[in-house]
Amino acid sequence: MDKNIIIEHLYNDSVPQAVKFVESLEDEESLFMYASEYNWDNGFDIPKAILQNKHCSLSVALLVFHSADGVLYLEDKGSAEGTRSWLSFVKDLYKRILKGDFPKGKMSFEPQLSRVQAYKLKKSLSDKEMVFITPIE
Repeated sequence: MDKNIIIEHLYNDSVPQAVKFVESLEDEESLFMYASEYNWDNGFDIPKAILQNKHCSLSVALLVFHSADGVLYLEDKGSAEGTRSWLSFVKDLYKRILKGDFPKGKMSFEPQLSRVQAYKLKKSLSDKEMVFITPIE
């Protein structure tokens, strides 16, 4: 789908309209574009719709996870603090990614981590959790 159409929906739709639009998207690339431009001040309903879309790939799910500050959760899962809705969203997505709910897809994803973050996470994450910090090509 054309990026201009996605941007138009991002800025002009109400949350219920945006959810319907996201549900209608039929390719991974459109979901990725929408997720990459999403304004998190609009809450979790739209990201949840992105993740429920049958075309949502691992790259899209990881983009949503990182955009939602999922790295804060990875850094200290035992005592991560935030709003109840944020913690619930990030924990659920964390579990779904580890469970393998999202297919690899065609889109690449490069986690945006500082060198210090990458170093600390490499030391603290299990082999299975490395999916959160490993680029997808």
